[in-house]
Amino acid sequence: MSPDTHQNGAHPVLESIGVPDAMIRSWQETLDLVSELFRVPAALISRVYGNDMEVCACNGNMRHPYRPGLRERLHDGRYCEEVARSRTPLLVADARTDPRWQGNPDLENGMVSYMGMPLTWPSGEIFGAICVLDHKENRHSRRRKRLLQQFAGMIMADLHILYASIQLERTDKELRFLHEEMNRFLGIAAHDMRNALNVFLGSSRHLLPGGGGLTRKQQTYLDLAQKSASTLLQLMDELMDIARIDSMHVPLHVEEVDLAPFIVENIRFNQNQADAKGIQINLLLPPEEVRLKADPAKLDQVFNNLLSNAMKFSPENSIVQVSVSAGTEVILVSVRDQGPGIPRNEQTGLFTPFQTTSIQPTSGETSTGLGLYITRRIIEEHGGQIWVESEPGQGSVFCFTLRRKTGPKVNLSTGKKPSASTV
Repeated sequence: MSPDTHQNGAHPVLESIGVPDAMIRSWQETLDLVSELFRVPAALISRVYGNDMEVCACNGNMRHPYRPGLRERLHDGRYCEEVARSRTPLLVADARTDPRWQGNPDLENGMVSYMGMPLTWPSGEIFGAICVLDHKENRHSRRRKRLLQQFAGMIMADLHILYASIQLERTDKELRFLHEEMNRFLGIAAHDMRNALNVFLGSSRHLLPGGGGLTRKQQTYLDLAQKSASTLLQLMDELMDIARIDSMHVPLHVEEVDLAPFIVENIRFNQNQADAKGIQINLLLPPEEVRLKADPAKLDQVFNNLLSNAMKFSPENSIVQVSVSAGTEVILVSVRDQGPGIPRNEQTGLFTPFQTTSIQPTSGETSTGLGLYITRRIIEEHGGQIWVESEPGQGSVFCFTLRRKTGPKVNLSTGKKPSASTV
């Protein structure tokens, strides 16, 4: 026997699990049916609590002395105590003629006959018993015994659901704790690595371009090291972003944003990347002024990620189009490219961490697989949605919505287009 288990088999942790009121009401309805079918005055479900046994539910017939919440000490010779102790069915046809039950409190209450079945948790520990009691001798047929076993099975199915939900809740808490610890470690590690990379990049820049008597081969290696370090630095920044977002350490600093000049400035910031590939960035705005409440720094990160992603997968001398349409409550923004498109089977997980596609950047650019995840989290923090529309060979359109007034954070599914009524 486990040291955490009482002598009667009840586990203290399981004893702390409360049975929901809705489940108790369902049990009472079952017991009403049992008492009617068996034609007995009392049908009970009892539960073991340490050295006590409590009536958990009973039928509504007033012709018996039992009430929900009635608790008695164990070891006083009650029928249900024997069922819980032995974990086996018990049939007492007439306790008046059986010396074993003399002095039994149930008999003193006029309950002459008894039939009960044990109830156990899925883990095997005892919960209690389901039983029927009668004022007169009652031998109960085999059919009735099987029927009561079926009712016991129904109650234990409920206990299985309750037990599983409690286990799931505890597992969820443990996973949340581990997730927070992982993010904390990730943030510390990324911060330290970022500092080291910044030192390397700062030192190596003094050797570029072509100075210090480097050979062509050495210069090539140094260029490669610089490019790799820059990629790692971007990865560290994104990992730190994820750690902060997931740990909710960075609240939104919301202010009013005039969207048109905001996007124009963002396009200007990304113009060098566009010029390097001969990409033209077009902006389509509504005629009216569009203002919204948002965190400018986070919103800037969203546009940077989406524009950079569009140009990364666009061919040279192509067009990237940014479009804005505004409703009374919601603003829709889309970024369209003329790239190769994304296969349908790769679109579902596109906004999850480290998710990449089989489509490669058109000019050898690198991708960490974190940018779209960070973008999704920022949009959701603002109460919006983000999704992709793409067909192979026809380019991709990344769309997101923003509320004109920021609402509470929502838990949204990723990568799915909302219904038309929400835009």
